Amino acid sequence: MSSARAVLRLLFFGTVGALLVAMGVRLVDEMLGLRPGEGGTTHRDIESAEETRAAYEAERIELDRTVLPGISIRS
Repeated sequence: MSSARAVLRLLFFGTVGALLVAMGVRLVDEMLGLRPGEGGTTHRDIESAEETRAAYEAERIELDRTVLPGISIRS
């Protein structure tokens, strides 16, 4: 009985410790600011995103609802 209680106590304190460490890491991360690699959006990033969007729009295929597979309600 006491060994089971000891295991549960160990799991409880381990969980509480992990939560405290996670909250501490998050707090320190927020205090330090942006992570490396995260920065403001540059003009080059915006141009790249616009080119990608334009490429996807150019390749989009419009499908007519009558040619889609499925059960026809007109028959």
